[in-house]
This record gives sequence, C-alpha cells and structure tokens, in this order.
Amino acid sequence: MSVGNDVVDLADPEARLDGLHPRFAARVWSAGERELLEASRSRQALPWALWAAKESAYKALKRLAPETVFSPKEFEVGLSPLPPEGAGGVAAGWVVHRGRRFDLEVHLDGASVHAVARIGEAPAGAGVLWKVGRAVGDPGVAVRRLAATAIGSALGLAPAGLRIVRRPPVATHPDGRLAADVSLSHHGRFVAFACTLAGQRAGRVTSACCPGAPGS
Repeated sequence: MSVGNDVVDLADPEARLDGLHPRFAARVWSAGERELLEASRSRQALPWALWAAKESAYKALKRLAPETVFSPKEFEVGLSPLPPEGAGGVAAGWVVHRGRRFDLEVHLDGASVHAVARIGEAPAGAGVLWKVGRAVGDPGVAVRRLAATAIGSALGLAPAGLRIVRRPPVATHPDGRLAADVSLSHHGRFVAFACTLAGQRAGRVTSACCPGAPGS
C-alpha cells in the first residue's frame, strides 16, 4: 500500500480564494468538482479539501510511478459532505487518476484541512498512522519530529533513534525496525504526516509538492 498526505492552513494568505489567479479554477477543478463547489456551503474549506485530496493522491502515486507529473485536473475527487464551516470532523471519499482509484479521508479541525490518500492492499498487520501538529521552528524539522514521535510511540521505539530523511527516502532505526511509506507535508502553521506501519517491514519515505500550491 502506498500513502500520501497533504495539509492546508486555512488561515494562511496563500489559502485566500480571492487571491488566486482567475485561471486557477479552470486549471484545477473538473466539471464535476466545479458543480460540487457551486452547490456547497463550505466556501473556504471544500476547495482546499479537494486540493489536498489531489495532492495526497499524487504523492501516493509518485512513490509507485516516479515519472508521474502533477496535473490537478487528472486527479478526480469524490467526497462526502464536509462538516459545517469551522467545525471539526472527517469526510470520506476517493480520488481517481487514469483508472487508478485511491481511498481518501479528509480531516478538518476548523483551522486546517488534512487529506490522506492510499492505494493498494496493506501488508498483513499493517495500518495507516497520521497526525497533524503545529509547526515550531523549521517546518522540515518539525514534521520529521512529529512523524518520529508518533511512529516511535506506535512501534514502542525511542523517537530519538528513529531517523526520517528525505534522501535517501527511508525511515530507519538502529535495531532494524522500519516505518513504511511515510508521507510528509507542511503549510503555514501546520505540519502533518501519514504512513503505513508494518512492524519489521522496510519502506520508503515520500515527500512531494506542487510549486505555487499551498502545501508541500
């Protein structure tokens, strides 16, 4: 199973819809997504929920097919209704890209949108772990600290011994236990990660972004 995630800080200036280029909607949203946006009361959260869903699916696919190029319209999103504007909750859905279907969850807390997309069967005993936290200091350091702490806690490992690095893209621990398929993201005030955990199984770390987009 491959996992991707993306977080958007709804208060960040980059997330202001009135500041986007007029051609943004035509470049990003499919006809079905535009209909969904026009019918929704979630004027602020839904556009970025769809964007984060596309980014998270792209990151999951990029691990499987490194030659993949991010073309937002090619990632078609279907999503259940979001919680009321400003409220927390989760919406379930899917993303389809050229016939490949990704399972999707979008988590909202009133201040951020966090999407987790996954594709493929999980190894026996594996599950998906994710978390959103505040960016303290350098966001690249903060997101790795967040992931190491959560993964270490889940596996009973000391977070200080768990290394999560971008190049080479692996998560390692001195005793040989590894976390699989870790996706890192940060935007504005928030950092987030998602990963599959499979005990002793090895895996890769993915981190990708679209230049000019809110999120990385």
